[in-house]
Amino acid sequence: KDIERVIMPGITHWQSPHFHAYFPAVSSLPGLLGDMLSGAIGCIGFSWAASPACTELETVMLDWLGKMLNLPEEFLAGTGSEGGGVIQGSASESTLVALLAARRKIVTQIQATSPDVEENI
Repeated sequence: KDIERVIMPGITHWQSPHFHAYFPAVSSLPGLLGDMLSGAIGCIGFSWAASPACTELETVMLDWLGKMLNLPEEFLAGTGSEGGGVIQGSASESTLVALLAARRKIVTQIQATSPDVEENI
């Protein structure tokens, strides 16, 4: 009875198709199949060193997404260009990467007009 009275009213139902926060739920057929495949492989893919095969799969899948979105070839890793993407582990990581990219762009623009300016601005 304590579980129903104390725990269940405050539980977050992660797998509910009506829960759209934090992380995606495995409530669709493709999500379920992907989760089953991931569980069957059983690798920990948090870095290239931990699992090079998972990183390669990430690269291939991001190319699939890029092709679905009709991105130019320059954005794809498998075309021999410098393109490609990476899946960030959290919104915080994504924000940091976006800020670093924006900083790099501005520093490059400033250095183009003022070559004597150092990057540590």
